[in-house]
Amino acid sequence: MYDMISLGKKVKLFRTQKNLTQRDLAHLIGESQSNISNLEHGKNKFNLKKLSDIADILDVSLDVLLEDSLKVHQNQENSVSYYENKLKKLIEHFDEKQLLTTLHFLEYYEECKSYYLNK
Repeated sequence: MYDMISLGKKVKLFRTQKNLTQRDLAHLIGESQSNISNLEHGKNKFNLKKLSDIADILDVSLDVLLEDSLKVHQNQENSVSYYENKLKKLIEHFDEKQLLTTLHFLEYYEECKSYYLNK
């Protein structure tokens, strides 16, 4: 499994570095521009064959394209994404006030995300 948002950001980064539009990339892999847009926004999954095609067109390896989005497995029962691990390491030294502030921010972020996704 991979983190779709991280993958989407990577695809967009490499696509823009190659001066390709979403439409260009979509045409080259036989997809619609809206599918590429959804991929870049973390709303669409592609199979490994399509991701491999994208990597080839963007002149990167599939490993490089997926490296930030692959799930990191800490143990058999608990797997978390790369960014969840980074967040845990960041907040482990927070005092109570910093933790509460961060929690309030994350709750606000989720409310905003839900609001904009439902528009």
